[in-house]
Amino acid sequence: MHTIPLLHKNSVSTLSVGITTGILGVLFDLSFAALIFSNSLSDYLSAGIGFVLFSAAAARIMVALMSSFPGMVSDLAAIPTAILSWSTGMVVRELPPTASSEELLITVIVTIALTSLLTGLFLWTLGELKLGNIVRLLPDSVVGGFVASSGLLLIKGAFDILIKQPLGSLSLQSFSQPEVLIHCALGLLLALYLVVMTRRYHQSVVIVTSLFGAIALFYGSLSLSGISLAQVNTQGLTLGIPTLQTTWQVLNWSDLLQINWRAIGSQWMCSGTVSVLTAVLLLMNVKGMEVAMSKDIDINYELKVAGSANVLLGMGGGILAFHSMGGSMLMHRLGGRSRWVTVIGAATFVLLPLALSPWLTYFPTSILGGLLLYLGLSCLYEWVCRARKKMSSVDYCIVQLIWVVSGIVGFLQALALGWAIAVMLLLHQWLTRK
Repeated sequence: MHTIPLLHKNSVSTLSVGITTGILGVLFDLSFAALIFSNSLSDYLSAGIGFVLFSAAAARIMVALMSSFPGMVSDLAAIPTAILSWSTGMVVRELPPTASSEELLITVIVTIALTSLLTGLFLWTLGELKLGNIVRLLPDSVVGGFVASSGLLLIKGAFDILIKQPLGSLSLQSFSQPEVLIHCALGLLLALYLVVMTRRYHQSVVIVTSLFGAIALFYGSLSLSGISLAQVNTQGLTLGIPTLQTTWQVLNWSDLLQINWRAIGSQWMCSGTVSVLTAVLLLMNVKGMEVAMSKDIDINYELKVAGSANVLLGMGGGILAFHSMGGSMLMHRLGGRSRWVTVIGAATFVLLPLALSPWLTYFPTSILGGLLLYLGLSCLYEWVCRARKKMSSVDYCIVQLIWVVSGIVGFLQALALGWAIAVMLLLHQWLTRK
């Protein structure tokens, strides 16, 4: 007699947890879409949002069904996405001025999809050969330098969204209009608030409440300033996309003729770095879940799961996604112990934007910029401030050297420097052991 109420209670709990985690994931992935499809790609933001959200949904479903750990959540990650954003920007620069809009978009999508495919093959190979722990050989100082450099990319991308111009070209004139000042101030305040509060309180609760508060503050400020919705849409202070698209409809066999392979080939170092860093981050996330949940998880099997998912994503023209410790921890803290919870969360990635598509046009981009700024500042705080107490002086200096070179000289040069240092450190360790 009590079976039906129990099932009803469990169903309601499963549905609420899935929707809650899905909404939070959608908000972060909207910021990643805005990061990638900014500047010269801003005209394709509508397609980019569909591209990112549908990829994330597919990755969540595949990992949820294949993982050995029920409730494992997959999502885009800040570090690989930041590198991909920079890489796609470089691909656009490599294209000739005569390139059509179709050639530009298809080349960018193929760049992202190939990175997913190659990373998937790399992860699957590591898992199949049971070499999961080999990624630990990459020195922490080099990993830290790459992460800090990616944090800097996230900060630059955030200002591209907030100010609509590169970070290095900021001036007082950029803030001459009150709506722009409100827009930028809100994003900065949101980022700083999240950096401080997420280190003191439950991260997911702080983020959710802060986002709703930021939306209310944004529209309250506009109301007090007498700025209309038409004005903020025109000036790019909201997403301004009346309809949602998915770029998976763009790619077909005839599009292969429009791909600029030379531009894609110029980013081989970025693709390789994304693959290795993804393996490192995946290992860290799975190990973190093991400690938090007091349960053994087969890292080599999870590498094969993430690899298989990303091979399929790459073949379908999707963006890289893998196991998320934060998303998985949130799922379990809210009581999600079933694979169906993750599947429901994945469905939210598709159904929520489609259902609320007319409202997306009024979503403040200051919040997306603030989320990116929060992620970037968190990376720098971790490897510039906190790392000083955990690392030797030499390792700490290597971290700072890599990200400073990234900021002053260039990200590609920082990658080359980091890999050169990694080779020298590994060679030194090998010679020392002999």
